[in-house]
Amino acid sequence: MASSQILLQRFVIPQNPISKVGFVSCCPTSRLGYGNTPFTSISWSHSIQKHRAGFAVRAESEPQENAQNVEQEAPPIDVEEEQEKEKEVSESKPARKPRVKLGDIMGILHKRAIEASEKERATPDIRTGDIVEIKLEVPENKRRLSIYKGIVISRQNSGIHTTIRIRRIIAGVGVEIVFPVYSPNIKEIKVVNHRKVRRARLYYLRHKLPRLSTFK
Repeated sequence: MASSQILLQRFVIPQNPISKVGFVSCCPTSRLGYGNTPFTSISWSHSIQKHRAGFAVRAESEPQENAQNVEQEAPPIDVEEEQEKEKEVSESKPARKPRVKLGDIMGILHKRAIEASEKERATPDIRTGDIVEIKLEVPENKRRLSIYKGIVISRQNSGIHTTIRIRRIIAGVGVEIVFPVYSPNIKEIKVVNHRKVRRARLYYLRHKLPRLSTFK
């Protein structure tokens, strides 16, 4: 009796699901030889075993573009919406105030005090060599105003504490008085005459003739 045998096939399945599966043609393991020997069941089975067919499976990888398309596509980003959100956030934040350094605090306070004093009484530009007339209020008697007239021999700038020194000859004696420019007791400062001088301090007038410091 002739025995039949089933041809065995070998498959190799790729692990990558993206790759394609291709089949290779059947390749005989050996050639069928014919001889003068008679066919029997044993010889028939032996010849079939020699001519078993082998099948191989080959996986073909797809290009990278197809593999990337399989992945989940990210949602498109709208640039205009992001810019609008950034603008809204920047507008909602209040503007940062400039920092004030410790050294500038006194300068700011002096500036504010000078502005408040000028609102109550206008202060003229007083320079060294000017002849000025000052009306000073006496604290003991507010109804009486003392008038002082003289030449400015020096000026010391120190913010709200700025002072001027006035010199005048009274009864043959030289008198010098220091007045704070922004004092609330001074009701009026009037520049009678401007004189051009070359020095910032006219202390040399103390040793000059009295007529240079005498005024009507």
